Amino acid sequence: MNLIWLLLILLALSYCLVTNQVEAVNTVLLEVGKETFDFVIPLLCAMAFWNGILYVAKEAGILHFLEQMFHPFLKRLFPDLREDKETLGLIATNIVVNMVGLGSAATPAGLKAMEGMQKHNPNKDTASRSMITFLVLNTAGVTLFSTTLIALRASFHSQNVTGFMPYAILATTFASLIGLLVDRWWNYRK
Repeated sequence: MNLIWLLLILLALSYCLVTNQVEAVNTVLLEVGKETFDFVIPLLCAMAFWNGILYVAKEAGILHFLEQMFHPFLKRLFPDLREDKETLGLIATNIVVNMVGLGSAATPAGLKAMEGMQKHNPNKDTASRSMITFLVLNTAGVTLFSTTLIALRASFHSQNVTGFMPYAILATTFASLIGLLVDRWWNYRK
């Protein structure tokens, strides 16, 4: 893929040199840094704010309460992890954090959950049933509050920053249900 990008860049630069449009290249090179900075700073601020909210929720016990609410559901979804409360807690944390749209903050819990599931995996070089189910949940998980999309839409001065939310909730709920149904069908088919 790097080779393809390199070829495209060289092709574009060659075309600009041949057609005598060097000024366009200079303009792009000078403005791309400012545009990138203007794009990234609002995202970083939004992530810092919501990670702070997540930290407060964790310290206040809200995350623990939500994790406990998910435990009965997760015990049925991950029967081979029924007795491993630590791994189920990590899975619940990942799901809850993903639901509020903080995928980057959910990654450490997700990686630790995968490590916990690997301990129960009899075939270490193949993903277990629980790992695949967790991957489905993590990939197609229900998102109630898409913080990154809201920050992006706000940075581009959207008229209705949260107007997409009902559709996002519906789409991610539908994707999660279909993903879990296919996962269950595939497992019971074997």
